[in-house]
Amino acid sequence: MTDVQQSGSVRWSWDTDGVVTVTLDDPGRTANMLNRRHYEGLGACLDDLTRQLERLRGVVLTSAKRSFIAGPDFVPSEITPDEAAGTYDLLTPLRDQARRLETLGRPVAAALNGSALGGGFELALACHYRVGPHDPSVVWALAETWMGIIPGGGGTVRATRMFGIAATVLEIVGPGTAYHPRQALAAGLVDELADDVVAAARAWALAQPAGRFVQRWERPGYQIPGGTAEPPGLAEQVRHRSQGSPVRALAAVLEVAARSAAVPLDEAFDIETAACRALLAAPQIPDLAHLFFAMRALATTPTGLPPTDVRAPLAPAGPHASSSNRAQAGLRTFPQLVANPLAALFFAPDAPIVEITDPGLVPEVRAKGAIPVLIHGGQASFVQSLLDAGPDPAAMAAAARRALDDGLRVDPAGADVASVLAAGFPDWTGGVLHAEGLR
Repeated sequence: MTDVQQSGSVRWSWDTDGVVTVTLDDPGRTANMLNRRHYEGLGACLDDLTRQLERLRGVVLTSAKRSFIAGPDFVPSEITPDEAAGTYDLLTPLRDQARRLETLGRPVAAALNGSALGGGFELALACHYRVGPHDPSVVWALAETWMGIIPGGGGTVRATRMFGIAATVLEIVGPGTAYHPRQALAAGLVDELADDVVAAARAWALAQPAGRFVQRWERPGYQIPGGTAEPPGLAEQVRHRSQGSPVRALAAVLEVAARSAAVPLDEAFDIETAACRALLAAPQIPDLAHLFFAMRALATTPTGLPPTDVRAPLAPAGPHASSSNRAQAGLRTFPQLVANPLAALFFAPDAPIVEITDPGLVPEVRAKGAIPVLIHGGQASFVQSLLDAGPDPAAMAAAARRALDDGLRVDPAGADVASVLAAGFPDWTGGVLHAEGLR
């Protein structure tokens, strides 16, 4: 590699074939985040590529971290709804830089060395080709709906162009589905899986014909799958799935997908970011963000506990579902407990639920990525205690507090996560203890 440059959290290297490898590497951070360092660095990189366009043969976008991009560098659970709306300032540069990247006129490949959530995967969708690893622990998702918002950097618009209105609303963006590599390849979200993602991405870029290169949906004659008209009955399906919920994310996905399909791309992006900005001001945003970050914290907690085969109640649907959608009695294995797509981002597919039969065995009931829903000595499960106390939020919060005080060794954030995913507590509250201020 020659001609290496660095700005902010972005490093780029020109090779002798004219391929530029752009590496995201936020200094001093374990993960790349969408922040000022990222935007300043990528802007400087794009300026350099534009100045030397005649020399440019192709671009490979990758990361020096274990993940690709973790998402925006803010915690809206700690700010007011009005301040959350200010995060629009993070959305516009994401949208504009992604557009600059895909309209350089040269082939751009994303070498997805690890997971990418939300805005990180939006940037990947702006690339013309995506290569991912075979690693089954990697996940990619446009998961913004699980925080009560929608993609604001072009994710909904590009998904609609790629897969059509119905698939975007019901399968990809609307439910915030998390895709592991093989699933993403089958769905068409990534184009190739490889052991060396950077080498594969570079080989693809070099194999493309010389001349101006554009997204396939910007080529003459391209048609959006299913057409540009809203499919009959789709609005009714969205209303049914959203019944009883104050969170408008799913309805917003439908509105943006349907409107954006029928207009030019630049106008479509404006529609999307405006809709996301409106959702950011919703009063549920801080509570939903609390749940999101609580789940991420639980998933990173280490454990030495061996796997077990304990079963627990089924999880309900997510934040756009009705509050009356409660878990039914019955036994389901752990992978079904975390069928909630957001949970799939953080919980390992084979992670166990743990039951402690000997109170002195382990000081804290916690498995890797597992929600500790069973308490000492084979007593009733924590989830069942919440179901028995419901549906009154105060009664459920009191039951959760009693369970903690009586020996369930889990922090309040874990109790909130369990109450939402397993007991069906209204998702927009962030959990029973968070809602009642009993943290």
